Amino acid sequence: MNKFLKIFLVMIVAAASLFADVNTHDVLWDEYIVLRDAMYNNEHSADGLLSLYDVAVAAAKERFSEDTLLVALSRCEYIMGRAYSYEENKDAAGSRYDAGDKFAEQALDIRESATAHLMRGENISQNCSVKPVSYALSHGTKIAGLAKKVLKLDEDYGAAMYLQTAQHIYAPSPFHNHKKGIREMQEILEDSSVRLEKDDRFNLISAIGYGYLQREEIDEARTWLLKALEVYPGNKYVQSLLKDL
Repeated sequence: MNKFLKIFLVMIVAAASLFADVNTHDVLWDEYIVLRDAMYNNEHSADGLLSLYDVAVAAAKERFSEDTLLVALSRCEYIMGRAYSYEENKDAAGSRYDAGDKFAEQALDIRESATAHLMRGENISQNCSVKPVSYALSHGTKIAGLAKKVLKLDEDYGAAMYLQTAQHIYAPSPFHNHKKGIREMQEILEDSSVRLEKDDRFNLISAIGYGYLQREEIDEARTWLLKALEVYPGNKYVQSLLKDL
């Protein structure tokens, strides 16, 4: 074999090994997953997650660049926003979601991508729950359009399907449709072609449980909420819903 060809092949293998823990399609990396799972499992307080956040951000800056880095930073801000939301610290959560939305918007200025649109939608969606009603009225209408943009670019993106359907479960009366939301989320879970991460499965399963709870179908609600705890056993939100039963 040609000497230069051998060197080229060795370089390819080395590069594949170096980035084996990175999924640039959805912009996922090991340190982020540790942060994400710790947040959903409520392993630390929001401030206690900051050290994991710092590690995830530093790793992202080493691995990614340009728009992909901005999407990665948006993901990290979103996770911290969720952590502060769990503690009902609306100001801190809102600041994180604002930052996450800005990073995603900056990424889209460089290049359109499904995950950048997703992160805009996810940050805006969560921001609607911590900001004044005026924010929800002016920004909430963007969420469905952003989910559609994601699915136009990547039709198997489960997180976008959840984002699109969640309004049926969590919208206030009279805008919700729990029955429709439950059905659509079950269809997402049952479709083997849909790409779902661990947190996507948790969000879908817990939302179904919440939907049944709102419909006062207690046995079904308990079944699905217990399934959610199989994914993240320490999640305090689902634990609180079960206590309400």
